[in-house]
Amino acid sequence: MSKEFVLSLEENSVRFTPSGEIAVIDAINALSESDGAEEIWQRLKNENPQILSHCKQFHFSKNKSAMVVGSQGWEQIETLLFDYILDQNLPHP
Repeated sequence: MSKEFVLSLEENSVRFTPSGEIAVIDAINALSESDGAEEIWQRLKNENPQILSHCKQFHFSKNKSAMVVGSQGWEQIETLLFDYILDQNLPHP
């Protein structure tokens, strides 16, 4: 059985499947530098439900699974994430 890959980015670990799909929450956590990755992902999914067509569950360990996405889907999530981060950092009138 193939083992997943883990990339450490400063204090954050990002898991990858053996076929190169990225764990969505891990990546959002690393890029947003926020403890609210779950909430961010929930908002992105609610506002852009089509993004889920690129995602699937992957079992990283016997009792732990996570939503993962390939490179094409991640590009779309990353764009939405950066828009979200920019929106959160701009003052609103």
